[in-house]
Amino acid sequence: MRFDTYTIIYLITNVFNVFIIHRLIRAFFEQRRSKRWVCVFSYFSYFVITSLLYLFVDIPFVTLLVNWCIFLGISLNYKASMLIRLLSSLYILIFVIIPEIIIGAWIGYFHYSIFTEGSFNNSLGLIAARLATYMEALLLYNFRAVRKSQKVKGSTWISSVLIPIMTFVLFVFIIQSEDTTQTNVIVAVVLIYLINITSFYLYDSLAASYIKLSEATVLEKERELYYNQCTMMQDSTNELRAFRHDLKNQLIGVSELMSTENYEEAERLVGELSGKLDTKMLFSTTGNIPIDSIINYKLQSAENEHIRVETEIAVPEDMGMDISDCITIFGNLLDNALYALREVNEAERFLKLKVVFDKGCLMIQCVNPYVTEVQYENGKIVSTKSNREEHGLGLKNIEAIAEKFNGCVEIRHENSTFVLNLLLYLTFDYKK
Repeated sequence: MRFDTYTIIYLITNVFNVFIIHRLIRAFFEQRRSKRWVCVFSYFSYFVITSLLYLFVDIPFVTLLVNWCIFLGISLNYKASMLIRLLSSLYILIFVIIPEIIIGAWIGYFHYSIFTEGSFNNSLGLIAARLATYMEALLLYNFRAVRKSQKVKGSTWISSVLIPIMTFVLFVFIIQSEDTTQTNVIVAVVLIYLINITSFYLYDSLAASYIKLSEATVLEKERELYYNQCTMMQDSTNELRAFRHDLKNQLIGVSELMSTENYEEAERLVGELSGKLDTKMLFSTTGNIPIDSIINYKLQSAENEHIRVETEIAVPEDMGMDISDCITIFGNLLDNALYALREVNEAERFLKLKVVFDKGCLMIQCVNPYVTEVQYENGKIVSTKSNREEHGLGLKNIEAIAEKFNGCVEIRHENSTFVLNLLLYLTFDYKK
């Protein structure tokens, strides 16, 4: 066992490596199933085992094999199938190895064997490899967030690259000083990793704050949807109550007119009664408040715009689908359809909406005529509205939700009719 400056730096960087592995693990696994203290103990065990392995064995092949086994063991703290655990652990091992190989080649370390004791002792290369792996972990975590339809700001991408690079450059300047001592180098290493660890937790704190803000926005939108739905139902109830109150007298009048053979006046009065039946229409009455509310709210202007609406909505009160996803799908879907219909002649305006839930699958179909030619860029449909950057995200958002639920989107447009079919695979235990 050796105990020199490089060994001290290795042990310090190995502490930082625990945070790197945690970030990589969380990029592959989402839901934790073990208690927090069990997870903490497993990561602490990783530090202890790998440190002892370096001090007493330091054979690359053994180190790789042990690391893979530990990664697999840590993955047991999270929900996943065994095949996913095996593959993810292997991928994490690859993500850890690649920066070390690249940095080793960069500093000229080529001659080594994976079956004999390692001879690498370049502190600068070790720190560079750790920081490169850290940057890799941050970027991978960002990509995972994007695939989950979460917004990752440009500043986050930039900081994920710049912070590791800038701290490494700072370390290089420190060790190049003429009066650099072993203590200075060790302190510099500790400070550099503290900076990165601080940014690590700052990133998580900002992400958590953004999620809480998003959840608060969704809750506010949910309250608004409930209010809109209740208002529309109350208006319809009040109109029906007033109609029923007046119906008896009106029927007496019709009866009198019929008895005196005043059929023309009786027909006029019946027509008035028929008109009063046209209360505010509810297009969706499934009991699923998010879906009922967003559909009824979006289509409430259809009558005034002379749009004939046909709906077939058959969904349970709870599908295990987040309200924000409902808003994204039906909000964008109906906004796009209504926008296209405003350009169609009033006599030809119609909208067919079918929403059916069956055996965990949500099937949505929206059909409407259109006039303006459908435009494509790079194989994707783009908005025809003047402000394309603002309005061209509707279909992209729907496609993102489809990907989130392992579904698909099919779009057809022929004979001036636009058809969008959406299939989502939902489960009642689904969590975002």
